[in-house]
Amino acid sequence: MQLLLFILLGCNVPALLDGRIKKAVDYANATTNVTQVDWFLSGGIKNPAEDTVTEAEKMMRVISSAKNATAWSFIRDDVATNTAENFIMVQNTLDLSNYDGVYVITSDFHHERAKKIADKVIAGNEFKWLLAPEELHDSRYWERVHIRNVDADVNKATRKFQMS
Repeated sequence: MQLLLFILLGCNVPALLDGRIKKAVDYANATTNVTQVDWFLSGGIKNPAEDTVTEAEKMMRVISSAKNATAWSFIRDDVATNTAENFIMVQNTLDLSNYDGVYVITSDFHHERAKKIADKVIAGNEFKWLLAPEELHDSRYWERVHIRNVDADVNKATRKFQMS
């Protein structure tokens, strides 16, 4: 039996987070007969003035009610608040060599930037990607803006967790 890791990246936009969760659960349900799945649910609270529940907790609530959830293991990262922090938390928490396959679940529009960050934080990774199609009218615009900041985002997140 294979052991897979699903890294589900959080999002503070409910419709986008729901799309990512659905994509991941659908895939996990389709593979559960031949695999064991560990979930790494990564997402803290981006705006404490508006939210009191972490993205990881929101993901856990939905996924734990899925049909095969009793056979899955969960690891929650309630700290990370952006993509660079998500991958640093993966790097600091897990031994990826324990897994037969590692899947990152995010939105299609976010894939290019997320991959660039993952490659900087976890060199030599062989991640497979599951991409949810949901997006907002301006999602791709904002990704073109944010992709310019990949190096700065990784450096800032690295300093943050070195100081913790």
